[in-house]
Amino acid sequence: SEESFIAVEIEILQRSQLYIENKFTGRAYPSNDAYILPPLMAEVEEINVSVGDLVKKDQALFRLDKKNIQNQVDQANAAYQAALANLAMTTEQINAAKDAFERTKSLYESGVVSRAQYDQAELAASEKPINTISKSVEQARLAYTQAVDALDNTIVKAPIEGTVTSVDIKEGQIALSSQPAIVIMNLAQMTVKINVTEGIVNNLFVGQPVEIKIDSADLETNAEIISVSNAVDPMTNLYNVEISLENNSLIKAGMFAQVTINTDIREDRLSVPGNAVLEKNGVSIVYVEDNGMAFEKKVITGLDTGQRVEIISGLEAGQRIIVKGQNYISDGSIVKVVRGE
Repeated sequence: SEESFIAVEIEILQRSQLYIENKFTGRAYPSNDAYILPPLMAEVEEINVSVGDLVKKDQALFRLDKKNIQNQVDQANAAYQAALANLAMTTEQINAAKDAFERTKSLYESGVVSRAQYDQAELAASEKPINTISKSVEQARLAYTQAVDALDNTIVKAPIEGTVTSVDIKEGQIALSSQPAIVIMNLAQMTVKINVTEGIVNNLFVGQPVEIKIDSADLETNAEIISVSNAVDPMTNLYNVEISLENNSLIKAGMFAQVTINTDIREDRLSVPGNAVLEKNGVSIVYVEDNGMAFEKKVITGLDTGQRVEIISGLEAGQRIIVKGQNYISDGSIVKVVRGE
């Protein structure tokens, strides 16, 4: 008579690296950007860049009409010079009044002039008018300096190196300081931003390697974490994590990115597929095949990655672990290996 058996699939137990694979979805952003606001309201005289242009730091972007500003500079300078002249004249008058007061004081002490004449001469010699006019001179000087600075600002330069992504001004129109005239983004180096829960944030660190996939940019590459937030975002109740990567020239700002981060990495560990571990009377067991028979082994498990389970004790490398058919056998069952050898 033919002996009955149960067909099983096995896996040879080996040591390998274990880790938990975490997947996130984020977006790609430029590593640096600048929104250039016109420094003053004036007519746009010339625009030197277009969308898509690469610009260097301090490169001229556009020029504003300086005619009205030059008039303001001339008026401010005239007011400043008038204030200086007024100060000089008042100072000269005060100095003359001081000399007159000294003579009046001698005459008063000799009884030649009255107290009223003495007080009047003393008041005329007071330096209070000089202090007041000095403040006016300083205000006029500041106004003149600001006007000159505004004249220098008629040529607007790039604060960073990057790519022009937006130009919202036109020649002949008035540039408004309330909205960006030009936007520059450094697209050579990108930053992918993701949000993680408090359960994983302490397993992440600056410099940690990650895998990034951006389908829209036909990109799949390795990168690393450059920052991990220490405070939760009150809007999302999640922690912000930033990852740096180089642009392959196809990544655009705002593209979706799939990020894979491995945590709880453990080297040289025994592990079996998660479904190979069974529970029996509150004890974890694994079936091992040996010479056509199944033997029950009690094990102590460790890290569960979701796909594989770490075996801390109870098994040895090289054993033949039953990974399929284990739900239909018991200790001592006759089995036949159909796959896995």
